[in-house]
Amino acid sequence: MYARGILFGKMKYELGDHSFVRCPENGLIADVEFKTKGYFGGTYNAIGGVIKNERTGEALYELSGMWSGEMVAKNLLTGKKQVLFDATHARHTPPTVRPLEEQDARESQKLWYKTVIAIKEQNHEAATEEKTKVEDQQREEAAKRQAEGIQWQPRLFRKVRGGPGGSEEGEEDLDWILAANIDGPTPEAKVQQILSVAPILPGQTPQSHTSNGSSQSHQPNALPPAASGDLIDFGQSHNPTPNSTSAQSAQPQQEQSQKPLLDLQDPLEPGHPVRRVDTMTSDLDEFVDAKS
Repeated sequence: MYARGILFGKMKYELGDHSFVRCPENGLIADVEFKTKGYFGGTYNAIGGVIKNERTGEALYELSGMWSGEMVAKNLLTGKKQVLFDATHARHTPPTVRPLEEQDARESQKLWYKTVIAIKEQNHEAATEEKTKVEDQQREEAAKRQAEGIQWQPRLFRKVRGGPGGSEEGEEDLDWILAANIDGPTPEAKVQQILSVAPILPGQTPQSHTSNGSSQSHQPNALPPAASGDLIDFGQSHNPTPNSTSAQSAQPQQEQSQKPLLDLQDPLEPGHPVRRVDTMTSDLDEFVDAKS
């Protein structure tokens, strides 16, 4: 994170770093750089990057534009440019959260509620006082654990089992990993597994957990009627034809192999989804841009 305008002008924060996205099914990797504004030139919110064939190292597409506006992908073979995503026409999806009275005392929204209210009211004295209360309580609890020789252990996460031959080899950069298996055979089953880890949606009741933070093996709670929709709308709410998924999955492998390595469609818009079929499991992923 970078802060601009500390000495003069309006203060502004920027996030600058690289983000890597890999697709093992077709051997592609995208390196997206979130650029920061230079001292004497440039602009805010700019991106740059490249999509490569990870096996050969060949650069296929060049990415440019702004993450807050229009992002463009240029085919390095043909020189043709296409709009990859237009954020100006995307609709923000507010998060679905449980009411404060249903939240655990340590959930962030409830834990920092009084501090946030004081900040919004520009009452800096009250905000500092409420922030100090939370931090002092955490210091006292840490000192008590140290005195009693108790090692802190997250309730919902565990250490990564990395190292040569480990079940999570290559994930050593992660400090903690979710202490649950999200391996359901269908997207719906995976959603239920996620919801069984901890209460997420309004009306969802807490699950019992074992001492190491993993969820007990039992039937997960059903979605409450008022919150049965997805947290993010990728277009699943549009009712597909009964056999649309199976028909997509049953396409001959020969047809799939004739498709280009990377198919960039026109800008995403309702009714024109991007579909990706897993070559190993034939699972179908569909991505639909939100309505403007």
